[in-house]
Amino acid sequence: MPLRILLLTIGAVIISAQGERWPFERWQRASNDPIIAPRGGWESAGTFNPTVVEHNGQIVMLYRAQDRNGTSRLGYATSTDGIRFARRPEPVLSPETEYEKDGGIEDPRLVKIDDTFYLTYTGYNKKDAQLCLATSKDLLRWDRKGVILPAYKGRWNVGWTKAGAIVPETIDGKYWMYCMGTTADKTDEMGLAYSLDLIQWTDALDPRASAPPGTMGFPGGGTRPRTHSDA
Repeated sequence: MPLRILLLTIGAVIISAQGERWPFERWQRASNDPIIAPRGGWESAGTFNPTVVEHNGQIVMLYRAQDRNGTSRLGYATSTDGIRFARRPEPVLSPETEYEKDGGIEDPRLVKIDDTFYLTYTGYNKKDAQLCLATSKDLLRWDRKGVILPAYKGRWNVGWTKAGAIVPETIDGKYWMYCMGTTADKTDEMGLAYSLDLIQWTDALDPRASAPPGTMGFPGGGTRPRTHSDA
């Protein structure tokens, strides 16, 4: 089976194997109040886009926080029950580079592979949004690896690049990442990139996978993403 078909149909296979049942039961709110809310300063305008991982017996959340000037940073919070979180007073990742200047750090996604945490995020300088990577051993001290999929230079994603999600296991000897890119007609669509070392990434699909209308570049509405080979 071609790799692109395998990756795009995993969800359908899981559902079929369960007799048309979704892998998750009906969702219920665990709390009627926000678990992380704006509270002034560097997180005064909004707190959103969280990513969580288990570490040292706790649930660790990195979340995007935005100040009144529209600059985003990543906050750090821990919990033992997934509902009540204790926050650190200062962000763990703040904009420092030219590709993060003024706009900041957005869309965090975390995955642990071996003893290293890999954080994909969108670096935004209020002009360009680009998919970036940082690594850490403790989720507090981060080593930037730079822009991993530059804007305007892809095979099909000729605009911005954002929202990377790394698959934690290798397939055919490579690491894979779902990501979002902007096409020439200004449509945000889902694509794939691969890496041998988790640092250097390359576009994998051409043609790319197209999301159904109105889904912001990711599968939605209970349908499988369409590829151009379906046409």
